[in-house]
Amino acid sequence: LEVFGEMKRRGVEPDTVTLNALISAMEKAPGGSQWEKALEVFGEMERRGVEPSTVTFSALISAMEKAPGGSQWEKALEVFGEMERRGVEPSTVTFSALISAMEKAPGGSQWERALEVFEEMERKGVQPN
Repeated sequence: LEVFGEMKRRGVEPDTVTLNALISAMEKAPGGSQWEKALEVFGEMERRGVEPSTVTFSALISAMEKAPGGSQWEKALEVFGEMERRGVEPSTVTFSALISAMEKAPGGSQWERALEVFEEMERKGVQPN
């Protein structure tokens, strides 16, 4: 975040790759995923007119999957829906993170929803790993 702040102070415009790296860093933050900050970075992308990619959405979903205290699987589904509305194609990584988020749901696995996501993955021709 410090480097990102310095970029902004110097007038350097971040691109998709830079912002994806920042979202990914929020996912891997010490002490657990900072998924809320990752969503803030996503909002910054939108305000700046930076187009999100498959990597962007996958990193966001992964950050929600790794949320302290259990996944934010419902938010992850919302992000996935936004991805589809924008016409951004999900990858194996996207689907795997979403399925994992459902497996780690607080209060118990959302395995039935995870199975629906897996079936959608197959319909889209995305190969599971």
